[in-house]
Amino acid sequence: MTQFYFVRHGKTVINAEGRFNGGSVDSPLIPSGIAATKRMAQHLKTVSFDLALTSPQMRAQTTAKIVLEESLNPPALTIIEDLREMHLGDWDGKNIAQITAAYPEELKNYRTHPELFNAEKIHAEAYSSLIARSTKVIKEVTETHPTDKVLVVSHGILLMALLNTLKGVPLAKIRESGIVDNSSLTILNHSKDQMFFETWGQVF
Repeated sequence: MTQFYFVRHGKTVINAEGRFNGGSVDSPLIPSGIAATKRMAQHLKTVSFDLALTSPQMRAQTTAKIVLEESLNPPALTIIEDLREMHLGDWDGKNIAQITAAYPEELKNYRTHPELFNAEKIHAEAYSSLIARSTKVIKEVTETHPTDKVLVVSHGILLMALLNTLKGVPLAKIRESGIVDNSSLTILNHSKDQMFFETWGQVF
């Protein structure tokens, strides 16, 4: 089986400011985000990764580099466009409280009824698109690296949608378990025929 180590990036300036941190915005990790990621890196330093994949966004790349700095013989970091965070269109970078006031119905569906979320209305990406591109990455890696340990560094909404979909959770319910924390680790053992999670959203 392929053993995936899914990591959500460390906490960023935009996270700390309470703004939407989607696929078209970026900001540096804050000190607490760096510290939390370094604690995770210490936990993972004995893991010999065969492959390391990251979203193209700098917050994910920075997180991946911190983790790999502690690894013995780390692989080169490979940037995968399909691991980019969900594009949130008109909401990206905007204050969450302001968006809550301006788009109450759309935000309710985004958070609690993803099957009803009208992405086109705010020029955003649909959940179905996010799920399709992220699950494609996992399927391809499982086929090409069937016995490897793979680091995957990405984002909160993407990981929430991807991991719940892999568990067999339907679209309407993918947000019920919440979003994994910044600098968290989820380990999945995955093959064509079976899968199981060793840990989910562990923080350090």
